[in-house]
Amino acid sequence: MKARYIYIILLIPCLYGSMLEIYGTGERHHQMGAQGIGLGNTYFFSDYSNGLNPYSMATFSKSDLTRINFSPQFSSNIGGMNDKDITISSFSFSFPIGNLKTISFGLTPYTRSEIKVLESDGYTISQNSSNFIDHALNSYSEYEFYGGISNFSTGISMGLGKKNNFAFKFNTLFGNQIQMDKIVISTFDAFNDSTNYNFIEQDSTSKVILNQFSGYSVQFDWISEFGNHEFGFSATSMGPMNIFFRKYYDIYIYPDQYNPYERYFIDLASGDDLLSYDPSYSQNIKEDIKFIPNILNRIDDIKLGYHYRSNDNGIIFELHKSDMFQNISLNSDDINILNNSRPKSTSYHIGYYKRYENSRVNFFNSINLRLGGYYKQYSFGDSEEASDIALTFGLGFAINDYFNLIDFGVKIGQINYTLFESENYITGNLSINIGERWFLK
Repeated sequence: MKARYIYIILLIPCLYGSMLEIYGTGERHHQMGAQGIGLGNTYFFSDYSNGLNPYSMATFSKSDLTRINFSPQFSSNIGGMNDKDITISSFSFSFPIGNLKTISFGLTPYTRSEIKVLESDGYTISQNSSNFIDHALNSYSEYEFYGGISNFSTGISMGLGKKNNFAFKFNTLFGNQIQMDKIVISTFDAFNDSTNYNFIEQDSTSKVILNQFSGYSVQFDWISEFGNHEFGFSATSMGPMNIFFRKYYDIYIYPDQYNPYERYFIDLASGDDLLSYDPSYSQNIKEDIKFIPNILNRIDDIKLGYHYRSNDNGIIFELHKSDMFQNISLNSDDINILNNSRPKSTSYHIGYYKRYENSRVNFFNSINLRLGGYYKQYSFGDSEEASDIALTFGLGFAINDYFNLIDFGVKIGQINYTLFESENYITGNLSINIGERWFLK
């Protein structure tokens, strides 16, 4: 990608406005949940005495309850342009089907980009550069991206005795993404004598790309307990990603049917707005591969974890490596945003907790205090890199004999880039997990 200065204007961010949104199909969302966020953005382990983590599927078989979990999330940047947002980040439903066996369904974002990029200065064309130009011209580009890929997961969690728990998850990946590119040609305001020139738009051309994604991945999680020690392992392998690609040029609306010179570019709110238009070009991009024989060669995410617990406190260490595999279909032109491949990442996590149990049996069971941090290194290829460092903290409440769990986690961090300015952010997540005896093991 060319190193150029750009302004970032946030539209409807799913998390917070970030330069990570202009790579791949948008910023990758790793759903750790409020409990994991408070413990240094960790994934595997629980600090509750019942061993349940609503986002670690291998722990689901430890509960004999039917559970519903949903998580609102808020985010804000610190400094810079004002950017605040509140969204529902995930939803899941699980129920037991036998002794130490649980089935679950969930819906979470996988990648998202909600961002507008403006070229700050553009290019100036001198009136002496051509006999066909009467005035100096300015040309600049603007880009707008929104949408991404969602993940609907189906999985089963099983326990081998009380010391080993594992889970298999099938992730159905789907979604739409719109990319809009616009080139504007303007003349300089001849009546402005100041050094800050105004531009008068003379002409423009636009390109709209609608990508529809469909694919899948499979995930295996395993947690094993040895006395006061727990070990976790997770691996995700990417299946084929198929894309229905459509490209449109200069889509106008004409408010006055008798005046063809009065026209405006269509204001797109979603891909449905394009259904009444024929694309200038379309293509079905498919990956023709045999997944099972190549499952180990397509591993995309790996997580390793260790948990030491001592009565009512514990410490967690985890290593995450993500986005190690690149689907061939995503490398086609105009699929990745600005044709930038998504970055690989390696992160190191640490979390500590202290649990205060209520000695009397009543509505309130325990309160958990959490503290942690993590460091993540992004590699974009060539010489471009970025790092993300954050401090995290959180609270957890178990009520009604551990039927219901309420978790709150916050992370405050900074992302540093080699090409762009640093980003300071704060993100919070509230997880509410409700358990009922709708099905009995």
